[in-house]
Amino acid sequence: MATYVIIDTTEITDENSVIDFSKLMNRNGAMLRYSTDGSKALVKYKGEQPSFLSGKTTYTHDEIKVELAKSEWNIDTE
Repeated sequence: MATYVIIDTTEITDENSVIDFSKLMNRNGAMLRYSTDGSKALVKYKGEQPSFLSGKTTYTHDEIKVELAKSEWNIDTE
């Protein structure tokens, strides 16, 4: 079962980024889901939490579905 974490996109784009995509199910930045304003991204992993995500809030599949239903993640097409 996958575990999900929401991170700031600066953690990906910063020149000192410690995001190791080899430890994530998302193999690169293009595979991430981004918030509508581009400030947050969703990463997921299986198994033990990668050290670079230590201290961050984790979500189960059901919990992340609730988060992603919020307006900051959905583009309103109406």
